[in-house]
Amino acid sequence: MLSRSRRRAPREGGSGGVRAVVAGAGLAGLVAADELARAGVEVTVLEARSRMGGRVWSRELPNGAVIEMGAEYILPGNTAVRELADRFGLGLWDKGMRYGWRDPRGGAGTTHEELAAAVAEAERALAARDGTRESCRDFLDSLDIPPGAREAILARVEISCANSADRVAAADLAGVAHIDREPSPSIAGGNQRLALALAAELGDAVRLDSPVEAVAWSGDRVRVATAGAEAEADAAVIAVPASVLDRITFEPPLPEQLRDALAMVEYGHAAKLFVPLAEPAPPSAVMSVPDRYWCWTATGDGDRPQPVVSAFAGSRPALGALGVEHGPDRWLDSLGRLRGDLDLDRDGAVLSTWADDPWVRAAYSTSPPPAVAEAVERPTGPLAFAGEHTAGPHAALMEGAIRSGQRAAGSLLRR
Repeated sequence: MLSRSRRRAPREGGSGGVRAVVAGAGLAGLVAADELARAGVEVTVLEARSRMGGRVWSRELPNGAVIEMGAEYILPGNTAVRELADRFGLGLWDKGMRYGWRDPRGGAGTTHEELAAAVAEAERALAARDGTRESCRDFLDSLDIPPGAREAILARVEISCANSADRVAAADLAGVAHIDREPSPSIAGGNQRLALALAAELGDAVRLDSPVEAVAWSGDRVRVATAGAEAEADAAVIAVPASVLDRITFEPPLPEQLRDALAMVEYGHAAKLFVPLAEPAPPSAVMSVPDRYWCWTATGDGDRPQPVVSAFAGSRPALGALGVEHGPDRWLDSLGRLRGDLDLDRDGAVLSTWADDPWVRAAYSTSPPPAVAEAVERPTGPLAFAGEHTAGPHAALMEGAIRSGQRAAGSLLRR
């Protein structure tokens, strides 16, 4: 087991205790480091960015509204993130609106009742085809449901998964297109508060602006190199997206089975737009079916409406149609037509994209095959891998990142 009881001869200038290096200070890496540190392991966390949290990044607009540049919702059944929030005494904001209940507008047209019935039929058919390898598009095309409802479900899938429906596994449909009125809150004051609380526990062990460039490993030793330093340890957790693993040189190379599994991970592309409002608006959730985005107004502190409308667009075609790479103007025009009830402050708009971030190059994983989670279930020598893409049914979520960090740390502690 990797614990303080497993001591080695002291290294030069060191204490001789068991050490671990964690690459990445997103939720997966911070949780893994926290679990190891609480077990008595001396931990160093190396983060490429100049901030903590990875794809969990909260900001406050000049008008006081808190926005989530990345991960936003704590979905029903997401217990790990709630437990961690409780541990640090972080409250939740209910938001007032519901992630699973969006007013569909545009396209062929449908009603809430027709859409709910179509989703229920899709879920029944999915249960009957347990283990199907179909894509969401092929699966939905095989069902006898109204065209307008089918189009709205496809829009919901492509928005939520940030990818085209033919790239999304049908097995994921029940999770991403389910209609309900269950609360889907966020951390009070911003989800990044969770990352900052974990980092505060770790203190000086977290080093920012330190992208990992190389990992040399053997059966029970690892040496991790950044541009300006090296760290030697007994184990390492690699908690960076699979999309940027090619930025790290592994010596020797990772085993072929592991490399092949991680290479299977496909990422979606998404963007978020935040527009201040002249006046706060009641909670709402509206989806533009043809433009493949949804928008919402929500409550914050004290269940008071925040003076901002947030929007999320998913899939490359949607981002292209909205002209995201050229700025927010085309999206703002569309949003103004969709939500004529809101007084938009276009000059204060904030656009959040991730494809241009060199430390992820995308949004989040799309339907990682089971082989990915299976390949990282146990350590590879002294290396364990974490990240939402390794979390099986919880992939693409904060919940998945947290569970993956717990799993990676636990697997090392059991070595």
